[in-house]
Amino acid sequence: MIRKYEIIETEDGSHTLRLADTAVTFHSNRGAIQESAHIFIQSAFEYFIQNNPSIKELRIFEVGFGTGLNALLTSIAARRNGRQVVYRSIDLYPLAGDIFSRLNYAEILNERELYKTIMQTPWEQLIYIDPFFKLQKINIDLAQYEFTTKYDLIYFDAFAPEDQQEIWDPSIFVRLFNALESGGVLVTYCSKTIIRKTLESAGFMVEKIPGPRGKREIVRARKP
Repeated sequence: MIRKYEIIETEDGSHTLRLADTAVTFHSNRGAIQESAHIFIQSAFEYFIQNNPSIKELRIFEVGFGTGLNALLTSIAARRNGRQVVYRSIDLYPLAGDIFSRLNYAEILNERELYKTIMQTPWEQLIYIDPFFKLQKINIDLAQYEFTTKYDLIYFDAFAPEDQQEIWDPSIFVRLFNALESGGVLVTYCSKTIIRKTLESAGFMVEKIPGPRGKREIVRARKP
């Protein structure tokens, strides 16, 4: 299946993608970089290391590699905080080079070589991007993915439940719960009641926390 995309500029000046002929976007129109930094870096990565200062290597699993923005921001955060990160991300529809090469994250963040390396690294291989960040991009559907290791953090960045209902199925969150280390954290932008209840049913301790600009709340879920 070939997807077509439109590049749009969000309110913080950074780009996102919209699926052509739909209203479905990869990030908030209020700001792609500010949204990802708030949800996945401040509310997950930095939260976790503040509460687990002795852990020097983090294993992170991302649902939805997309534009690579979360991976880019995490690599920058790993270097800034002196933490080793093993980062695995799955996506069924990898972006072609003629799309990601026109996104402006690298220019805004002044990380041109880092972003280029992240996006051009071959899929399926676990590769050092820099001394702090090891990346494996996997072209697979989440329902078919077999977890073979435990993770400290899960970035759940799929499309919204109304746009990708199957990936928000209760059985998915049971599998993600089992894939986390005790004390591990899953974070997602979706704070709908049905999603919070689904997470709780899977065993998570769920809290609503303040969201990024334009979104009142997001969800952080911990494995006891």
